[in-house]
Amino acid sequence: MAFHRFHPTVYHTTLGSHPPALRVADGDTIETTTVDARGYDAEQRQVAPPGNPQTGPFYIEGAEPGDTLVVELEQIVPNRRFGWSSTLVAPNVSEPRTIAQ
Repeated sequence: MAFHRFHPTVYHTTLGSHPPALRVADGDTIETTTVDARGYDAEQRQVAPPGNPQTGPFYIEGAEPGDTLVVELEQIVPNRRFGWSSTLVAPNVSEPRTIAQ
C-alpha cells in the first residue's frame, strides 16, 4: 500500500466526468488539502472559483461500476482559526427537498 501526498492545482465545482487527478490502488493512503467554499486556500488566496470546489477526482485502480468504495478519513485538520457558514446548500449540485410532515 502506497502513501500519496497530493497537492491539488485544479478544483471542480460540479459533479461529473472529470479526468482523474490521481490514480491510486486499493488500500493506498492519500494526504491532501482542499479549499473553502469560496475557493480560498490556507494562505487566504483565491485559487478556485466559489461554489464548494472539490479536490480530485481520484481513480481507484481495479474499481468497477457498481463496486462499493470505503473511504476512511483518518484525520481532518483545520487550516485556520475561524470558519463561516450559510444556509445556502450548493444550488448547482442538488435541489433542496421538502420533508412531508
